[in-house]
Amino acid sequence: MGKITRRTKRKHYFKIFEQIFENPIISITGISENIRLTRNTVAKYLAEMYEKNVLIGPQITMKSAPNYREYVYLMNFSDPFTVFERLKRFPHVLYHAMTFGDWNTMVVANKLLDFSQLVSFQNMVNQSSKGGSYTPKPEYTTWSESLKRAYSFLEGTFVQTESRDRRAPLLDWGEDEWKLFCAFKSNMRKKVAPVLRKIKVRYDIYRKWVENLEAHCTINTEFYPEGYHNYTTYCFLLHTENEILVKSLVASFPTTTCSMVLNSQLLVFVSVNTPQMAKGLFCLIYDMKTKKIIRGFNQSVALLHYQHE
Repeated sequence: MGKITRRTKRKHYFKIFEQIFENPIISITGISENIRLTRNTVAKYLAEMYEKNVLIGPQITMKSAPNYREYVYLMNFSDPFTVFERLKRFPHVLYHAMTFGDWNTMVVANKLLDFSQLVSFQNMVNQSSKGGSYTPKPEYTTWSESLKRAYSFLEGTFVQTESRDRRAPLLDWGEDEWKLFCAFKSNMRKKVAPVLRKIKVRYDIYRKWVENLEAHCTINTEFYPEGYHNYTTYCFLLHTENEILVKSLVASFPTTTCSMVLNSQLLVFVSVNTPQMAKGLFCLIYDMKTKKIIRGFNQSVALLHYQHE
């Protein structure tokens, strides 16, 4: 049997990703049966995907609820690297990043915080309550084809039909449910039994938690064909009421596009790996403004990020 081509392997990677996107805790045997590859081959490819950061997650993020909120801060500091290091030990911070552009620091926190008191603070670009977050399934396609599809969509007639209110029901978690969230938030596919033993939670509580998880959480499974670290991630703060249209325009890209709703803005993260694709992406953003799908935008490039435990 000849050596498998890179293109064929990438296609197998995508098929495995699709299975996990649809069912985050599907077994390797289940994937094997659905895509007609041997179990050993699926296990080997899945390990490669995680090692190369082709696949990230499935990760879990909280939805807004009447009794639970998260907040996003986009700020500038004169010494962003020092701030980035100090934020690693900052209470209530869930995620933070250092960027380059219209803001150089991004923070997601589960409490309102006054970052203006930090040394080297310059200005707040945006401070918002975080609404829904989305990672739609990317397409198995090329960048050039995805941009053609986006421009074709731009020629259509646009009608906004989606409500912006996506608060989850009242969050009724107890200590065990929060233990499960903290244990599995970075990857739902961890081996369950060892984790439950470590955190001392019964299996029946885990099963009930998983069954009701999407009422309170968003499950994010990300795919980057060349490996995440081989891409440059552009962050766009889009000023728009046409959220559903913007998400439709970027949903067909070959890499995962992440979006967060921030009041009347949409914060979108797009990862590209060539200067030509970056140029095409920026042209698309400007054309969205010309078509009045967005009123305007701010942007930065992600440099470093830190996910808090």
